[in-house]
Amino acid sequence: MNQTCKNCGNHFKGHFCNNCGQKAAVERFSFAHITGEIVYAFTHADKGFFTLLKKMLIHPGLVSYEYIVEFKRKKYFNLFTFFVLITAVSAFIENKDLLLKEEMFRTNNIYGMKLIFYNKLLSAIIIPVVAFGIWVIHLPKRKLMYSEYTVFAMLLMSLKAILDIGANLFDYAGTFFSHRNIDISESAGYAIVLLLVISSASFGFHRKLKNDSWWQSLLSGILFIIIQYLAQLLIVVVVINKLKGIG
Repeated sequence: MNQTCKNCGNHFKGHFCNNCGQKAAVERFSFAHITGEIVYAFTHADKGFFTLLKKMLIHPGLVSYEYIVEFKRKKYFNLFTFFVLITAVSAFIENKDLLLKEEMFRTNNIYGMKLIFYNKLLSAIIIPVVAFGIWVIHLPKRKLMYSEYTVFAMLLMSLKAILDIGANLFDYAGTFFSHRNIDISESAGYAIVLLLVISSASFGFHRKLKNDSWWQSLLSGILFIIIQYLAQLLIVVVVINKLKGIG
């Protein structure tokens, strides 16, 4: 039976529109339908949020290569949406950790909330800077455009946000149960772990490109860390000066 797609107006036969892919049977938004859509978006076996989260933790280089180079865009949960969501979750958990420490130790951290907001905002702004640095490092054997390295840098930022979530959850649980100020996310050990993870992701990505130099990948990780900490330092200076001016 011929049907008209409610999304694009195309005439088609079957259960899905052959033009835009929308289902022929589109339901009204009941609460049950809304809940089902949310659960499906996050747990869909092929390209759910949590599926991508797991793959990013295990094979970030492979995910990057398939998404950027092999054009396997439908295989994964939208990586741009993933970056926004994982950054928001990271900010939320970091904020909860800060609130717990304020409640337990009365740290009177008037800058903390603003720093979290600006840090997460800057993580998006500095993506082109990180991308340019990695692009230049791989200049001798470069096979991708700078714009494609910008997407790769966004994926590295997503990977950092995942690690931040893990570190801040550890900080929160450690502080809550030990009644001591646990802050592993600011330790040198965490910076080393971040360096190794980013370098490994870069190596995995460039190995698929047949450009698998460890020293270039390690240099990419070092550059990533340096840009991150310089950006955070800039934010601290700007926020403190701004609040002093207000005060």
